[in-house]
Amino acid sequence: MFIIEIDKMGKLLKKIVWIGMLLAIPCIVGIPFILKHNSNMIYSMLIVYPNGCMMLKIAYEFYKMFDSLEKKQPFTIQNVNLLRKTGCLSYGMSVLWIIDLGILIFLIKNTYIDYIIILIFLSILFFGVGIALWTLSLLLQQATEYKEENDLTI
Repeated sequence: MFIIEIDKMGKLLKKIVWIGMLLAIPCIVGIPFILKHNSNMIYSMLIVYPNGCMMLKIAYEFYKMFDSLEKKQPFTIQNVNLLRKTGCLSYGMSVLWIIDLGILIFLIKNTYIDYIIILIFLSILFFGVGIALWTLSLLLQQATEYKEENDLTI
């Protein structure tokens, strides 16, 4: 059976997040030069860039959380706050995708059904991720409280 130690897993996850962040930054910067924009799609860049920045912030927060895994201290209030912060960022991303969908449908009157479906999917996805991260933060908060209480009794 293949078992990965927690500190090795933390190091591996930190490397994966670091590589993802390094690949995401050129993509965010290069998109305007790669895509040909018409006047109707410029508004979308006002949504995509803040979402890209929020996603980089989420990746950075997880990078900090993996650091605590590497130090073998996963049950801390700092990790609870990191999960809450990433949950709020995910809710924000969901709201921005809903705004993008509203602008697309009501102001631009765009009927590209594939783009509409993608925006609906992204808004539901990030709302669900926000719920999951918030729930995990509550679970981790209780586990941290139990750990601290247990440490005080010993």
